[in-house]
Amino acid sequence: MRYKAWRSKSDNELHVICAEGSDAFEVLPVGIRNLGPWSGSKEGLINDLRLPYRLLLAEQGFVIVHCHANTLALEARAPAPLVENKDCRDCNGSGQVPCIGV
Repeated sequence: MRYKAWRSKSDNELHVICAEGSDAFEVLPVGIRNLGPWSGSKEGLINDLRLPYRLLLAEQGFVIVHCHANTLALEARAPAPLVENKDCRDCNGSGQVPCIGV
C-alpha cells in the first residue's frame, strides 16, 4: 500500500499524510481539508514510513505534520553501511579470526 503527503499552500509548514488515492483524501475530516488548498508532495510505500507515522496512519487514517518542507523526513533512514576493515592482517576484513590453543 502507498501513501501520499500533501502540503498546505496557505501554511508551507503544514503537511497531511494519507493513503494514496483521491478517495483517501476525500474522507479526511472537513476541518483538515479546509486547512488547504493542498498541493501534492512526497509519496511512497507505507511500510517505508517512520514508525510513529505508520501507527498514526493505521489508527486514524491520516497524519498531520507541522515542520519545514526541507526538514520533513517521512521515511526511516536506511542503516549506514558497515565500515570495511580490509586492512586487518588477522582476519582480512572478514571479522573472523582463528582461535589459538583450542
